[in-house]
Amino acid sequence: MSAHPDFHDIVEGRVAVRIVAQDEGHIAFLAPRPARKGHVVVATREVVDGTFDLDARAHAALWAFVHEVGRAMRRNLPCNRVCVSVIGWVVRHAHVHLVPTDAPGQVPGLDGPPLADCEADAIAARLRGGS
Repeated sequence: MSAHPDFHDIVEGRVAVRIVAQDEGHIAFLAPRPARKGHVVVATREVVDGTFDLDARAHAALWAFVHEVGRAMRRNLPCNRVCVSVIGWVVRHAHVHLVPTDAPGQVPGLDGPPLADCEADAIAARLRGGS
C-alpha cells in the first residue's frame, strides 16, 4: 500500500484494511501507518473532498459515527483519551483520525507562535463577516 492509500479503493474493498467498524455511510479501519498503536481512520463511503464538503446531514452522521468508534476505543484499548484530528489536505476524501493516547505530546500539537493583536483582530473581523 502506498504512503497515502486511495480511500475510494478502501471503501470499495479493492484495498485490504483491518476494519474495526462500519455502517451504511462510513468505514473505520486501523491506520496503515499509525501515529500510535490503535490509530483508527474513519472515512465516509461517499467520496467528497473534505469534511466541510458534506451536507449538514452527512456531516452530523460522520461525527455520530466517530463518537461511537472513539468511545469503543476508550473502552477496549489501553488509553486515557482518544485524540481527534482532521487535516484534510493530503488525502482528498472526508476522513477523521482517532489516536489513542495516555499523555500529552503523543500526537502533534497545534501550537504556533502568537499572532500580533492587529493580525488577530483583522482575522477575527473577517471570520465574523467584516472586511
